[in-house]
Amino acid sequence: MSSTLASEGSMTGAPQQPQGPWSALVRRLGDRRTLLAYAGLAVIFLLVLAFAPQGEGATYGAWSLLPAGTLFIFILMTQQVLEGFIWASLLGAVMLARGAFFGFWIDRLFTEVAVADHLQLLVLLLLIGGLIGVFEHMGLAASFAEAAARLARGPKRSSLVTVVATGLLSNDSYLSTSGVGVSMTPVNKGFGLPRAYSAMLIRSTAEPACTLNPIGSTPVLVTGLLVTAGVVSADEQVSAYLHVLPYLFFSLAIVLVALLTAAGVLPMLSAMRRAAAAEAQEEAGQTAGAEAAGPSSATEPAGRAPHWLNMVASIAAVIVGMLITGSVQHAFIIALVVTGVVLLAQRLTSPSGYLDAVLEGMKDIFSLVLLMAIAYILVSFIADLDFAGFVIQHVSGVVAPAWLPLAVFLVFGVTELLVTLNWSLYILLIPVLVPLCEQTGANLWATVAALLSAGTWGLTASISSDVGLLTASSTEVGLFRHWITNLPYQAIAFVVAAAGFAVVGLVGA
Repeated sequence: MSSTLASEGSMTGAPQQPQGPWSALVRRLGDRRTLLAYAGLAVIFLLVLAFAPQGEGATYGAWSLLPAGTLFIFILMTQQVLEGFIWASLLGAVMLARGAFFGFWIDRLFTEVAVADHLQLLVLLLLIGGLIGVFEHMGLAASFAEAAARLARGPKRSSLVTVVATGLLSNDSYLSTSGVGVSMTPVNKGFGLPRAYSAMLIRSTAEPACTLNPIGSTPVLVTGLLVTAGVVSADEQVSAYLHVLPYLFFSLAIVLVALLTAAGVLPMLSAMRRAAAAEAQEEAGQTAGAEAAGPSSATEPAGRAPHWLNMVASIAAVIVGMLITGSVQHAFIIALVVTGVVLLAQRLTSPSGYLDAVLEGMKDIFSLVLLMAIAYILVSFIADLDFAGFVIQHVSGVVAPAWLPLAVFLVFGVTELLVTLNWSLYILLIPVLVPLCEQTGANLWATVAALLSAGTWGLTASISSDVGLLTASSTEVGLFRHWITNLPYQAIAFVVAAAGFAVVGLVGA
């Protein structure tokens, strides 16, 4: 597993020569787009300092769009993901605290990381990294890949297995993206399919399939919010979600896109073909470098290889652990313990060797943990600026009731692409949309589905999505490359979903 946050340079994927920090900085500043990005940042910070509202009770209005927009444009221009999040969060701190921005930023970091839900997610990511490390370094993923390759017997069947496996595990997006990513990516690669292709299939299926399952984690949250808003009673949650389900146009469309692509009906798009060529070039360079370096001094682990059922048992331990404890974190801890005991009982590793594999996996995923911590800061600043309130206020006043679902999908589709709020979006806006629909006569179920579709689009398309970050990590694709190759497929489903909500508006449903 490799870091997903490093810049990948141009989309040609040409191997980069090792450089020191100073020479790397000089090279970056020699790039015109990077210079324009930094110049733009300077202008934005000066404009904020000179003209943006400030002080207690300030109303930021359209200024609240600035941090998310800055993040999106900076990453697009420079391909520096982590740096983009840092600059955008610092911009939010400057808008809210002016000259005291640095201490304000640090305090917010401690505050957000200390939030129980946030801390649990960061710990969960480390646990997932530990289990992936075991899969990779203990040989479980390799043995499973060999077995899956015998089942797949070709690129189309292998792709379909990837989509179906992700869908079957999609009750939890983290389990499906990590488990299927680390196991099926080598299989697909063996059939000549690039890692970015596997990442696209997995990300297109994980959360969308979860939203199509009435007892999935996201539907449970949404129906719980509807109960809190007084729309339905607690014992009507599942039946209530069945009213939302037919309007989930984006989830339906993107799962269909994934299936059609896996079956070869929808061709590999140009960005994906370029990624395939880039990966082939990179691997050729790595092979040439390894041959020039001579035989490796590294030794393979002694003893027999693990059976592929060991990985199945690990994933089963996660699922059973979730059913027993109701906690994803506890489930992954159980899986780590069960996997360690099973491997030790088979004499496939030693206690120290197993612990080394777990720690190696956690180290590999730490860059993702760091990025998520900074993302929490950015999202909290965006909430303080009343980003969502500004958007919904300007949508509700000008849109006819029949067109409210389409407006919600389009407007929040744009904002979620900039920086996805995920469940925070639903928590913030469902209590607002329920009375709005009651007052205007808009279709509540279609409007809630539109918001859920926008949030799902954000998870599958935004560069700030946690599911996207984990998908890139588990498939060993650089984050920018994954984003730029995945986005065209998501855009197809977005257009289809927009057409669906347009039909809802036309018929006045």
